[in-house]
Amino acid sequence: MAKSATKPRQKTGSPRGAASRSGAASAPPTLSAAHLQGFAAGCVAGVLASLGAAHWSQQPEEPARAIAASPPNLQIETGPRFDFYEVLPNQELDLNPEIEPADLQSPRRDNAQYLLQVGSFRKESDADRRRGELALLGLDASIEAGEGDNGRWFRVYLGPFASRSEMARARTLTAEADMDTLLLKREPQPAGEVR
Repeated sequence: MAKSATKPRQKTGSPRGAASRSGAASAPPTLSAAHLQGFAAGCVAGVLASLGAAHWSQQPEEPARAIAASPPNLQIETGPRFDFYEVLPNQELDLNPEIEPADLQSPRRDNAQYLLQVGSFRKESDADRRRGELALLGLDASIEAGEGDNGRWFRVYLGPFASRSEMARARTLTAEADMDTLLLKREPQPAGEVR
């Protein structure tokens, strides 16, 4: 049998495809009724919102101010708070010469002296060495010998101190040098008596 020559079949498609093949420009899309209704509704909503904002901004704030301006029932005192303005001018001072003036310096309750013991040694040379270490720290120490139940001891003392700040300074310096101190309270010695 003889072959029949068939022509290629043309595809049928969308009009867009036909238009692109033919080279013709496509037509602009048309506005539908739904699009027009949406555009009109948006315009109306925008106008109403603008009018509402303008109306709200022009409202007087009288009610809010009236509430803030009138505090709750408070009673306001109009008189002076302090009465010494009236009392002081009416006072009289009695300057009797028989009255003695007050002593401005308070009497010292405690006449005791405070010392710091910086060491207690069996040998005087050890006590003298400790006194030299304290001299290097800028502290003036003294050595006192004393007899105890278990023999003779040489004690190294700092003080007596004129103020607490001097004593605190001495304690700080000795603590930084790893020297233990012992705070001692000693009654003052009457003149002529030596310990």
